[in-house]
Amino acid sequence: MAQLNVLKPTKVIRVSEVVNEIVEFVEKIVQAGFAYATPSGDVYFDVHNFQASGHQYAKLKPNNAGDTEKLLAEGEGSLSIGAGKKSNIDFAL
Repeated sequence: MAQLNVLKPTKVIRVSEVVNEIVEFVEKIVQAGFAYATPSGDVYFDVHNFQASGHQYAKLKPNNAGDTEKLLAEGEGSLSIGAGKKSNIDFAL
């Protein structure tokens, strides 16, 4: 990493130290209507609801807008194939 000029972190946090904060954040996303829980307890980000509310989900690259379905099928969506998903492009939180 040093050869790539990547700086060392100033602080290291383990995910196990912030689980409660992560759960609270996911609950806020569900309350906003941008995620949903399945009967098995899995929680998925609802890309269609997010876009329907006027937001763009373009895999963090604005020039990808319009290719969302294809890109998500190859990326996040393909990683989370589960019962109860509303759409193949939704991804697990």
